[in-house]
Amino acid sequence: MVILIRINVQIIGLQKIGDSMLLAVIEVEHYTDTLFRIRTERPNTYRFTAGEFVMISMEDTPKRAYSISSGPYDDYIEFYSIKVPDGPLTSKLQNIKVGDMLEVGEKPTGTLLLANLELGGHLVMMASGTGIAPFISLLRDPETYDLFENITVTWTTRLHAEQDCYRDFLNEMPIEYISTVTQEEAELHGRIQKFMADGTVQIDDPSYQRIMLCGSIAFNNDLRDHFNSLGFAEGNKKTQGTFVQERAFVS
Repeated sequence: MVILIRINVQIIGLQKIGDSMLLAVIEVEHYTDTLFRIRTERPNTYRFTAGEFVMISMEDTPKRAYSISSGPYDDYIEFYSIKVPDGPLTSKLQNIKVGDMLEVGEKPTGTLLLANLELGGHLVMMASGTGIAPFISLLRDPETYDLFENITVTWTTRLHAEQDCYRDFLNEMPIEYISTVTQEEAELHGRIQKFMADGTVQIDDPSYQRIMLCGSIAFNNDLRDHFNSLGFAEGNKKTQGTFVQERAFVS
């Protein structure tokens, strides 16, 4: 069951703690017993590039890196999170309510950026779990569609319900959306790697395709090694490449 709570707020005076802003939570939506989405107010001066992450925390919790899933022009800041009962941050974050304050870093950063990719015809965004978040931000940015002839998003989760948060959005966008599920019956049952291996999904042309990876460490590392073997080259802020991943989340 999806539970949505929402309010409208007006930013009167921006409060800060060190290098973080204290932002009011304006919307909380729970999708499963392990996944939820948070939206906070967004100061007019807050800028970020689609695909970046930022450090967030609450009172008496450590800071953790979270990809921003809202678009660069949205009037809110959005995060998509798992619930970890004993997690240093998520054990408290999962109980956050509308009107509570979230500490959000002032300096978004990251390597999962279109600017780090060479120009190409076909952009493929490959996610597992909550790794979909930065791609939602990119798909909410009109510039993304101007740079590529076509866009594919692959999203692997354990359960169908774990894609409820953004399924309708992805189906409405002018993209190819490939959903794979590993622990329930599905049209594509298994990890995306399975369907790349059997030819169902073809992502193998470094002259034309550009790849973005975001998921678990194992997911990122496995696909990174695979694409390296096919002749794709990883891009970064110094040198553009034919694939990118968020370096902060990999080993």
